[in-house]
Amino acid sequence: MEPAIVILLTTIILAGVSKILQRKFVDKKKMKQQQDEIKQDNIKLKELMKGAEKNKKEIEEMQTRMMEKNMALMNSSMKMSLFTMPAFLIAFWFLSTLYSGQTIESFVVLPTFSNFFMLNPLTWIPTGLSQSTGFYKAFFFYYLVSAMVFGLIENGYDKFLKK
Repeated sequence: MEPAIVILLTTIILAGVSKILQRKFVDKKKMKQQQDEIKQDNIKLKELMKGAEKNKKEIEEMQTRMMEKNMALMNSSMKMSLFTMPAFLIAFWFLSTLYSGQTIESFVVLPTFSNFFMLNPLTWIPTGLSQSTGFYKAFFFYYLVSAMVFGLIENGYDKFLKK
């Protein structure tokens, strides 16, 4: 089978499973409420910081509450990664054993980079476009697009069908 098709199908399945597990394990309403509370606490904290010496004890209490809320928020999002990360890593490992080092003809034109290095933002600027690509770029691009499409589908479902 064509490598690009196998990679695309795998990333679509991974993105779909991730989205289903996210809907199951992450309570979006509660998460949004926690984010809003954290924003409000940040506003209050900025006001308290103006008189830092007078409000020292209140600032410390506010920071403690905000840390607890942030930890709860992180824990709720980490639950999902306990299930999706192993599947993602297994699929990535399997596909990399099959296609690593090969040039793959992509369905779409992808940006090319010269001397890309993650820690140097100057190398993040594309130098051209190409349909021939390596496994890693195809995998991450297809997964990114698949996840975005599933996110749009989820938003459309929530907005129009689930009213």
